Amino acid sequence: MPRGATEAALLAGVLAVVGAFALAPAVELFARSFVAAGGWAALARLVASPSARSAFRNSLLQGGLSGALAVAIGYPAGVFVGRYRWPGRDVVRSALLLPFLLPSLVMVLGVLDLLGPQGIAGGPWPAARWFASGMPGVVAVNLFYNVPIVVVLTATGCEASSSSQEETIASLGGTPARAYLETWAAPSWTGALGGGLLTFVLSALSFAPPILLCGNRCSTVEVLVYSLAEVAGQPAQAGALALVLVAAFLAPALAYVLLVRRLAPSRGRTYRPRRPVWTAPATWALAGTFVAVAAAELALVGAVVVRSIVPAGGGPVGRGWSALFAGSTAGRLGISVEGAVGNTLFFAALAAAVGIVVAIASAFVTSRRPQLTTGVGLALFVPVLLSPVVLAEALEAFWGPILGGTADLWVLIVLSQALLAVPFALQSLQVPLFGLAPAGAESARALGATPWGAFVDADLPRVRRGIRTALLFAFALGLGEFTATYFLVTSSTRFRTLPVAIYALTDDRLYAAAGAATALLLALSLAVLAVVVAGRRDDDG
Repeated sequence: MPRGATEAALLAGVLAVVGAFALAPAVELFARSFVAAGGWAALARLVASPSARSAFRNSLLQGGLSGALAVAIGYPAGVFVGRYRWPGRDVVRSALLLPFLLPSLVMVLGVLDLLGPQGIAGGPWPAARWFASGMPGVVAVNLFYNVPIVVVLTATGCEASSSSQEETIASLGGTPARAYLETWAAPSWTGALGGGLLTFVLSALSFAPPILLCGNRCSTVEVLVYSLAEVAGQPAQAGALALVLVAAFLAPALAYVLLVRRLAPSRGRTYRPRRPVWTAPATWALAGTFVAVAAAELALVGAVVVRSIVPAGGGPVGRGWSALFAGSTAGRLGISVEGAVGNTLFFAALAAAVGIVVAIASAFVTSRRPQLTTGVGLALFVPVLLSPVVLAEALEAFWGPILGGTADLWVLIVLSQALLAVPFALQSLQVPLFGLAPAGAESARALGATPWGAFVDADLPRVRRGIRTALLFAFALGLGEFTATYFLVTSSTRFRTLPVAIYALTDDRLYAAAGAATALLLALSLAVLAVVVAGRRDDDG
């Protein structure tokens, strides 16, 4: 193909996927809702209404508090992970992402299992219960969910710095403070602030935590959009408010994409983590923060497992598991647990396949045309910015009539999960690709390979870890996706996934069975994590 034709074709394909299954449905939903709601004057009245003002205030408050605290906690922990070499570092780093791969509903149940009135810590220590309800509970869920992302992005920023430059400063008598300011301060804070912005956006758009832990007084804009569409029967007002929602959070989303773009190391640069200097007080402070973060996440996961075996309030050990697989539970859910697990794995696998194809095509385009990185990244982030609620409603309204019925709704479930996972899968590929030395691809081109052939034969084999991580990351996100899937399966229980089943069991107050289902979903996510870790060891070997 002529020079640039391959990039153009792949870029057109990527934009066509995003346009057909995110932008076009959203634009159609917004335009139809805007007209039906009454135009600009009606939209202004809607935004100025007490409920909308309260929802925007709650979104900004929850997002702001969660983002600031996530950076304050995650930055020192991320520095310890990124700069220092210690046994089990890569395994622990991968394990830290586990909470981010779980649905927010599971994190809510985990916080209740750990800090609630009958929780592992909340039972014996009443002071801990303050973090299991109201605004403190919502922020606690957001922190459990997002601090690991800040840790990982901060560590990635540290690894984007120059080890040789830092060594040069040290050899010339420079102080550690000078080395920090001149080498790794900027990239580490770039990663931390990127994680903080992502935390802000995801927390401001949260759905399950404010509903379950705080009620209407903590409702976010996304909750209000759902309430208008599904409870109040005002879909036009819901769609119009969703348009304002997207416009309001476009700037932080763009800032996040720009910051993440800067995390890639210079081509050919290899970062060398160093051994911790335990004689330095700063090392102990960084290590202590990291241990506290890891212990908190482990306690949350442990509380879910314990409560799935020993129900809160007493009762026979394992009662939740017996109830989960009972025939009466399948009758209430409209599907067996085995069927829900099968749906979860099937949808996640297809979503991961779609997501990795889009991510690899996007990575090729951005590696060949770095000036397009921001635009492509923002385009792929649009589904996340739309929020799962709006994405699900737009997909069903636009593609539902075309597909011709509920029997084909599974296609929309797969597409929604894939679109929500692609930007994170792309990030797993871009950082290692941008750090590759160009010699391999240049040699392949010199031997007559096309740009795409050189990319496939010379570049992709050198980032096998990134490809594996991106694929499994997309799969794990599909396993835990709840919000969009929930709204797409409301008319058909046959497509219910395990996260949706957990919500249904909780809504029916079958808490023991819901706890067992939560532990089952956690086990599936841990299995994905184990594959990631095993793949890292194979690559290292």
